[in-house]
Amino acid sequence: MRRARRFPPTARELRLFCAAWARLAQARMMHARMDAPAVLRRLRQPARAPGRPRAGAPTADEMRWALAAAARRAPWRADCLVQALAGKLWLESLGRDAELRLGALRGADGALTAHAWLELDGLPATGGALSPELAAFAPAADPPAAPD
Repeated sequence: MRRARRFPPTARELRLFCAAWARLAQARMMHARMDAPAVLRRLRQPARAPGRPRAGAPTADEMRWALAAAARRAPWRADCLVQALAGKLWLESLGRDAELRLGALRGADGALTAHAWLELDGLPATGGALSPELAAFAPAADPPAAPD
């Protein structure tokens, strides 16, 4: 479900949007320079110093909204994997950690669709709102860890 668009945005919404835009740019550059296994390893790394959320830190709903809003307006590719990487970077900067989820869905035509999202405190922080569409993605098995 998309939030109703309010104009002008509140100061908090504007700060969240700008933070999301910066993290999306950072994630896109990382994604362009890394191969897929390296991106997945990076997404699975635990935060260095996870802790309690700071006062004023974005909620999972706010982060999902801000990343989706910034991704829709980005002049570069900002699909679900880039959004998950941006969310991971953002959460790490706040001392939080999230779980990467990968899923697949086979459509009626037989086509396979993949999706990546982060969960923060059991709620999606990237990759779409709680919806039947997201729930329909069957979790994929974790690929074996690459040797270091």
